[in-house]
Amino acid sequence: YDATKSMYQYTDCQNGGGKISSFYSGKSIGPSWDGTWNREHTWPNSKGLGGSDEDDVMMIRPTSISENSSRGNDAYGKSGGSFYDPNSESGGKYNLHGDVARICLYVYVRWGNTANPWGTDGVIESKDVLLQWMREDPVDTWEMGRNDSVESITGTRNVFVDYPEYAYLLFGRSIPSDLTTPSNGGDPDAGS
Repeated sequence: YDATKSMYQYTDCQNGGGKISSFYSGKSIGPSWDGTWNREHTWPNSKGLGGSDEDDVMMIRPTSISENSSRGNDAYGKSGGSFYDPNSESGGKYNLHGDVARICLYVYVRWGNTANPWGTDGVIESKDVLLQWMREDPVDTWEMGRNDSVESITGTRNVFVDYPEYAYLLFGRSIPSDLTTPSNGGDPDAGS
């Protein structure tokens, strides 16, 4: 977990400035650990982490302290009130719906965190919201580059970045014919 502080300059860096990009807002933070930013467990600790999964840089993202505090432990979702919308910190400038959905699926599959994924007490509102977010916010070059960077450090990739269609198969759903994915030759910046 402590080592993630120094990994972000490679996995979450901004082009050219040597700064780290705060996950929810895109604001410049870092690049060195200085106490003005922290690490966000995209799958909250209180929702089933407990072991090596707590240290996984794939799902621990750098955030400003205020963003991490605003996020709290609410489930991600679109129904307002009880749910946290990851696009809210940037005022809609960044669409993180698909990014968050793919991270949640990664933790769900990689670490077997299947006990508490859905609903207000879970990590994300529902399977339908998760799949909707993946479709509305396709993988972009930033997400692909981060996947490559994390792999170069840890040897692990998020398969749902490379093959978002696997999410549909995982839940016994039909893959939408218009789903944009890196594996089907879709434009990686179509959803940016």
